[in-house]
Amino acid sequence: MSNRIHDILQSSLRGDEISRKKCLELMEIHEYSPEMYELFYTANQLTRERSNGVGQIHAQIGIDYTACPRKCGFCIFGGMLDQKIELSEEDVLARAKNFERAGADALYLMTTASFDFNRFIDLGKKVKKSLSSEIPLVANIDDFGLNEARELRDVGFTAVYHAVRLREGKDTKIDPKTRIATIQNAKRVGLKVYFCVEPIGPEHSADEIVDLIFLGKKLGVEFSGAMRRTSTPTTRLHGKGEINFLQLAKIVAITSIVMGNSVIWNCTHEPNLPSLIAGANLLWAETGPNPRDKCHDTSSSEGRGLSVEQCRKLLIEAGIKES
Repeated sequence: MSNRIHDILQSSLRGDEISRKKCLELMEIHEYSPEMYELFYTANQLTRERSNGVGQIHAQIGIDYTACPRKCGFCIFGGMLDQKIELSEEDVLARAKNFERAGADALYLMTTASFDFNRFIDLGKKVKKSLSSEIPLVANIDDFGLNEARELRDVGFTAVYHAVRLREGKDTKIDPKTRIATIQNAKRVGLKVYFCVEPIGPEHSADEIVDLIFLGKKLGVEFSGAMRRTSTPTTRLHGKGEINFLQLAKIVAITSIVMGNSVIWNCTHEPNLPSLIAGANLLWAETGPNPRDKCHDTSSSEGRGLSVEQCRKLLIEAGIKES
């Protein structure tokens, strides 16, 4: 057992902030070493103390399945799709109500960058009106300006999911500065910002991953965590493969340690048990079109999206209570 790693982790348990240099040392931990399990213990302990042993399930509705101009190499919509599919307004409202009844802790509406912003505002307004509870409404959409941020807030959105992705501007047609500007616009008008270190593949270096972990902390996001890239056929990065869930869990644990008391929730995607015993306490259920799924409806029997109930079972398996 490495005394150096032990000392870093004990310092984190005492509430000390971790440096970038020490964080990189944690990234070097071998997945099958004793240090890995002390890392898991430390992150899990910190997360459970912050959240009082409670987890959350957030639910996302994908609205459209179409070619997206941002051309992200990890996204099914970044390729040449030969069809365009869009959920009807009635379908979106029905799925929103289903997630609400299932007990989701937040509801996300997700679109490609092809979707008109004014139409999204109108849809968001109708979804908000249809809900009987105070379930938070979250926008997962293209970049936007300050005026658009105000519109999102005014129709009932309380948060946005917006992340600077790994190799943004190289694997995507998006300037990282544009992503950061959108995050700042959201924060200026009082919208919470949900963030994640993603989408992680085997080719990404420890330096790249650690940079994004610390960027999330610097931006003052509401939660962070880690998501692996799903190697989806027809996407440009398909051939680069995937990391496994144990490798993902290590990054989830390190993210929890770096973020410290600045956040309560630490996410992982796709939902998996290793990350839930390594400091994650937030999962996503999904329905409709999805960036990681060739299936037009990820919640169908052929899709990869999990239901709220399936996510709840994973939380229970990890000994985490749902909020």
